[in-house]
Amino acid sequence: MERGVRWSENLMKSLDRRAVVLQTARGEAQLARDGQGPPVLVSHGGPGGFDLGLAWCRHLRDDGCELLAPSRPGYLRTPLQSGPSPESQADLYAAMLDVLQIERVTVLGFSAGGPSAVHFAARYPERTKALLLDAAILLPFEPPIGAARRATYESGLLVWLSYQLVTRWPEMMARFMINGVSKGLTSQQKKAAASWITSDPARLATFQEQFTAIAPTKYRKAGSRNDDGNQRALAPLPFGDVAAPTVIAHGTNEGIVPLEHPRRAASEISGAELVLVEEGHHVLSLSRNYRAVAQRQLELAHS
Repeated sequence: MERGVRWSENLMKSLDRRAVVLQTARGEAQLARDGQGPPVLVSHGGPGGFDLGLAWCRHLRDDGCELLAPSRPGYLRTPLQSGPSPESQADLYAAMLDVLQIERVTVLGFSAGGPSAVHFAARYPERTKALLLDAAILLPFEPPIGAARRATYESGLLVWLSYQLVTRWPEMMARFMINGVSKGLTSQQKKAAASWITSDPARLATFQEQFTAIAPTKYRKAGSRNDDGNQRALAPLPFGDVAAPTVIAHGTNEGIVPLEHPRRAASEISGAELVLVEEGHHVLSLSRNYRAVAQRQLELAHS
C-alpha cells in the first residue's frame, strides 16, 4: 500500500510540472500546452485530466497543432466549483482563452468531454473554428460502472498494480482494455487490435499514458462522480445552435456509448459529418482505422 501511495504522490508532482493553473474570470483552471500551430482545445473524457487530453490528441500535435488541454472541473488541479455543469465548463474554456489571448480554436471533445464541447461551440460561435467529437456522450447516459469497476478506478493500490501490468505486459493489458470498451469484435479482431497498438513505440506510449491517466485517483474522483451525475441528467444539447464545421466520429464496435448519440447529433447539427470507424472501440484514437478521421480533423484545424 505504501508503494502505491508513494507512486501516486510522485506522479502528481510530475503532473504539476507539466501544467499551470490559470486565474480566470470563471475560477481557477489547470492547463497544459503542447505543440505549435493552430490551437486545438481538448475537452477530455473521464476519469482523466489534461494528461488524458494530451495523450488522446497526440496525432494533432504531431501534425502541426498546438494542444490546449485543460483539466475539466473536479480533475487534478481544477476545482469542481470552477464549472460543475457542461454549460459552465464551456464558459470556463472561454475564460481560459481570454487569459491566453486566443480568439478562435478548434474544439475536440471526447467521451464525457462531449457535452461541454458542444456547449462551447453553441455559446461561442465566433470563437469556434471547428467542432470535433470522438466517441462522445451526447444524450442522457447511464454510466456502465459497477461497484467493482468503481473500486478499481478509485483505489490507489489497484491503479498502481494496473500500471505495473501495463508496463510489463502491455499487449495483455491492451487486450483487457479493448475487451472492456468494445462489443461485437471477434477474439481474433481483439488480438489484432491489441497487437496494432503495442507494435509501434509511439502508439504504445500513448496507450500507456492513457491507461495511467486515472491516477492519482483522489485528484480525479470529484470530477468523475460529477460527470456521472451530469450524464444521467443531461439536458438536450444545443445541436441546432452549432454553426461551425463539425466532424462526429464513432466506432462501429463502440462498447460504451450507443450509436444513437452520434446519429442524433449528426441529424441536428447543420452540415455535420458523421464518420463511423470500422472496428472502432471507445478509445477511438487508438483504433486501427482512425487515420481517416485524424486526417479530416487536421484539415479543419489547419483551415
